[in-house]
Amino acid sequence: MIIKTDEFVTEVSGIASLSELKGAELGTPCMLIVQGDGSLSADKSDKALDDFFMNAPYITALAADSPSEDAASRFDMVIPAGDTSEYTAQLFKDKTKWQADQINACFIAARKGSQADILDCESRAFYRLMAAKNGGSDNE
Repeated sequence: MIIKTDEFVTEVSGIASLSELKGAELGTPCMLIVQGDGSLSADKSDKALDDFFMNAPYITALAADSPSEDAASRFDMVIPAGDTSEYTAQLFKDKTKWQADQINACFIAARKGSQADILDCESRAFYRLMAAKNGGSDNE
């Protein structure tokens, strides 16, 4: 397994099974990208793997052109395989880690919560981001 990290992204390649991620040192990125293909396996009955993806504190993306449905269904999104640096550079352009974390909180709420939870998270993140931009209170 090869793990590359920077301020925003942890990228994992060279794995045959998603279960390898459970014990890996992935850091605290905004996004986890796993390079995979149709042969990347994911055991449907692996509850620990389900918990790993459901409770991941970052957006998860599978970088693959022809992913298996079992693997792709675990991730928040599937993006084209290959060099992801241009994709992530555009995604996090002009954002601080804190700003990206505020936006990520909304994606994570969408994975885990009800519609009311998502709207609440979006509202809170919006006011925190605006307060930081304008030097005011975030009204929490």
